[in-house]
Amino acid sequence: MRNGFKIFVAENEIKSSVFFEDKYDSFVVKNESLEIAIQGVILNKKELMQTHRTSDFTSFFVDLYKKSSWSVIKELEGEFSGYIIDRIKQRLFVFTNPTATQKVFYYKENKNIFFDTSLVRLSQSIKEKNILISPDLNVIYELIAFGNVLLDHTPIKNVKKIMDGNVIILDLNDLMIHSHSYFEVTNLNPYSGNKKDAVDQLNYIFRNGIKLEYEKDIEFGMTHFSLLSGGLDSRMSVLTAVDQGYKPDDVFCFSQSEYFDQTISQKIAIDYGLNYSFVPLDGGEFLKKIDELTTVSEGCSLYTGGIHVYHAFEKLKTNSHKIIHSGLSGDTILGGFVSEPKKKKPDYKLLLVNKTFLYKIENRVNVILNSYESEEIFLLRNRTYNRIVLGSQVLKNFNHCQTSAFMTKDFTQFALSLPENWKYNHEFYFLWLNTHCKESSKYLWEKTLTKPNALWKKKWGEMVNKKIYKAYVNYILKKPELTSMYPYQVYYKNSKDIQNYYDNYFKDNIWRLEHYPELKSDVEFLFTQKDFFQKSQAVNVLAIFKLFFN
Repeated sequence: MRNGFKIFVAENEIKSSVFFEDKYDSFVVKNESLEIAIQGVILNKKELMQTHRTSDFTSFFVDLYKKSSWSVIKELEGEFSGYIIDRIKQRLFVFTNPTATQKVFYYKENKNIFFDTSLVRLSQSIKEKNILISPDLNVIYELIAFGNVLLDHTPIKNVKKIMDGNVIILDLNDLMIHSHSYFEVTNLNPYSGNKKDAVDQLNYIFRNGIKLEYEKDIEFGMTHFSLLSGGLDSRMSVLTAVDQGYKPDDVFCFSQSEYFDQTISQKIAIDYGLNYSFVPLDGGEFLKKIDELTTVSEGCSLYTGGIHVYHAFEKLKTNSHKIIHSGLSGDTILGGFVSEPKKKKPDYKLLLVNKTFLYKIENRVNVILNSYESEEIFLLRNRTYNRIVLGSQVLKNFNHCQTSAFMTKDFTQFALSLPENWKYNHEFYFLWLNTHCKESSKYLWEKTLTKPNALWKKKWGEMVNKKIYKAYVNYILKKPELTSMYPYQVYYKNSKDIQNYYDNYFKDNIWRLEHYPELKSDVEFLFTQKDFFQKSQAVNVLAIFKLFFN
């Protein structure tokens, strides 16, 4: 079972259990009046200790809580989750980090309340109390339509996830639950300066984020391990680290062999003298790890979104690192979530992956969409924090913590405060890259197969270059596997073994939906489709029922 913690609250009873070791920055404090447990990596721990002139972080945190109550969480930066039991005030506070990469779930049934960092373990705890759990079919259809669940939803009815930057406050007297945001991004003041100053300020914030990450390695006595691909975000992170004197000891890439993610990242590694490791995804044998990845995703996003990451780190020869430095969320926070050069309310455009059954939940989803004024905020919460971070959760299974300077509180707030018309079509990103990390533009960008040194090349690359390349490898070279970092459709089509595995998985598990005839019919329809993506969605639903409900 996963590391983390769980809490059970009932009338006149509160039981807590922690499963994490004394590593990273994790700690547990227990006395008659107070219990505090935090697990994970606090990137600014050293900075906080220096500012407050203390050598004992645990005592500092306890003292600060006594002064400022739950708002103490606002001081933390990094990858963490935790709880505080205040027996004097009769309050329980349970929280996750600002990006919700560290998942925490909760459930209330009459006077029984459960909290857990694992949805799988939470479901088991509920069952042990002879409480029945059932699937939330609306959420299952969310998963099919969007590739992940929305907001604080989970596939188990009435079980919720603590959302990004939130703390759940439970009054132990009346067992009332309240949710509060300690890191809010919905009401930021728009940036009022000029573009040149904004570029400089963004770069300063980014460099400080890189410094926090790499100094943490030094604090832990670990070497620097970074992901590097053919994209912009990872190279910006790696080359900015190099420029600051934090040369990665190892860089790691995984993709289809000979695809641009490998060739581009390998060229960068050679040019900068970086020790380079590569794991090929060729053949896609790992696509059979359905149950393993559904256990990791816990039904909150499609297992296929992290299955290649799982395979890569299984095959990686060294797994001794603690922190995995990445460029997670860079492309999205700096323009990827801006579909028009203006602030606008969200729609389905940048989230929808399968519209087949959208009509069944459309009214419900429209209510969610209408509750947001900003497309960026909606997508940040519902795509990045509910889907893209799956890779981070995969790495937790290997005792790694993934970080990204694009996801610090300062970077997130500043990026979101910038005008949408600046970020549209990644204009601001290109300006920043070519002003402060020009060496990044010397290499091709996998997304466009052009160098990212001019905006017109981005448009040309997306509309012309990439299409010509795909036609060339498909019809001239007859190597369709070179069309993507992980061409799942090709792997599936070329492997009778994978096809048989999926056929058998479907046949062996479709019975699990017998009490849900409409869903069963829809899942059967998905599996009859020719493309692997829809077949895997059907299998994903079955895997969720296998994990939780049968």
